[in-house]
Amino acid sequence: MINQNFHRLLKRQLKKQNFSSEKYEQLLPFLEEINLAYINSQNDITHLENILEKSSQELYTANQSLQKDVQSTKLQLDRVVNTVNEVIFQTDVKGNWVFLNQAWETMTGYTIEESIGKNYLEFLSKLEKEDIDFLQEDSPTDAKIIKTIFRYYEGDETKWFELTFRWTYDEEEKIDGSIGTIVDISDLKKTEAKLLKADAAKNEFLSTMSHECRTPLNAVIGITNNLLMENPNPDQLENLNALKFSSNHLLGLINDILDFNKIEAGKVDIYKSEFCFDDLLEGLKHSFEFKAKEKDIRFVIKKEDDIPSSLIGDSIRLSQVLANLISNAIKFTSKGKVVLDIEILDESDGYCTLNFEVHDTGIGIPQDKLKLIFESFTQAEAQTTKKYGGTGLGLSISKKLLKLQNSDLHVHSIEGRGTTFHFMLKFEKSTTTKKEDEQIKQIDISTLDGLEVLVVEDNSMNVLVLRNFFKKWNVSFDVAENGQLGLEQVQIKDYHVVLMDLQMPIMDGYTATKEIRNLGIPKYENLPIIALTA
Repeated sequence: MINQNFHRLLKRQLKKQNFSSEKYEQLLPFLEEINLAYINSQNDITHLENILEKSSQELYTANQSLQKDVQSTKLQLDRVVNTVNEVIFQTDVKGNWVFLNQAWETMTGYTIEESIGKNYLEFLSKLEKEDIDFLQEDSPTDAKIIKTIFRYYEGDETKWFELTFRWTYDEEEKIDGSIGTIVDISDLKKTEAKLLKADAAKNEFLSTMSHECRTPLNAVIGITNNLLMENPNPDQLENLNALKFSSNHLLGLINDILDFNKIEAGKVDIYKSEFCFDDLLEGLKHSFEFKAKEKDIRFVIKKEDDIPSSLIGDSIRLSQVLANLISNAIKFTSKGKVVLDIEILDESDGYCTLNFEVHDTGIGIPQDKLKLIFESFTQAEAQTTKKYGGTGLGLSISKKLLKLQNSDLHVHSIEGRGTTFHFMLKFEKSTTTKKEDEQIKQIDISTLDGLEVLVVEDNSMNVLVLRNFFKKWNVSFDVAENGQLGLEQVQIKDYHVVLMDLQMPIMDGYTATKEIRNLGIPKYENLPIIALTA
């Protein structure tokens, strides 16, 4: 008889076999083992089902939570995307809008619903033609991010937008669209326009003020020079020299500010012309020897003998840079010497590269201030300006002038022991010989008797200075107070030369010069007219 405790599947199979009692008894141990296997298998299946059920419940719970998180994240992302003021967009490969955020409606007036699926070209009617042409370019660039600024007209108002986008790619690395932003930068553009206008006003103000300041300063310096030429008493001489030094110093400060302003405005050009290098150095020597002697220090110029005496380059800018460096070196040196050392670094048939080095034994510059000294209106230490004076522009101007000539200004300094500035410049060699230079210098200009000069000048102080000089030189001259009077006077009397002021009432010097040249008579076309300006 079949054991009722057997597994149901085993009992079903035994019934089908219909074993005899004898056969059943023989197989009973084996059947018990099979029954145990069935029971264990059933237990394993039940256990797995329980695990699966539990996992299924956990998976369902996780899925529900994930859906909530995704929904929450999407809601937060939508809030962020639709809160920003920038337009965020996505297009397909044909340029049709795929996504636009709420800023699109605020910026353009078009709704998102009416825009999605439409091509971006349908929204370009109010743009400048050159902006449309750029946006219609079909060939994608290799640039990862592409930026452009375009104008959009809304009534009488012009708005400015910055477009930034990048191409998107599919799994086969083919372009399938673009994604990017559009930002309203109208306020930034308006501010930029105001700054440009303010900068132009500043430049005009500095130019005007420098002229207005230098005109009376010119008179002070000129009259001082006149008085010095009249053999003053020793006590007067001391006062006049002090007056001359102070006025020249003030003039130098004004010139520095004007030069800096012109460089910043991009109005300084480099002019190459033939010049005598030896004369330039001789001029520097005479200019600074007296100042060095006053401080009881030596000023020395060393030059390699094989440097050509005549070169082609901008001698005025070279002289300005060297004068700035030498003046600074003497200013900050109380004992020892200042040396200008010049040597050839490289030479070819038509060119030579010179190295200029200005070394002093002065106060030196702290290592942490070396970069600071080239900044505008800055000196190494705050007390330096109080003790030594100056605008703090000399080195900045020199560095900018050298950059215009593809060079740079370098510095090496040890605090308390001295400073060395050096730079290199390339010059063309001149074909003029030293002998030819000397022949030019031998032209006799010892007398100006009989010279007839027309001075077109509206400033009475400038006229006073010229009158005193002309008396000493025995020069005959007439004065016209503006360009119109100058134009009339030049047709009444024959003059050897005209000294023409630039800024005058009624007619300025530029217009007057053009009018004289256009009188249609050869003598007026060839008449020397020299600009006379503060």
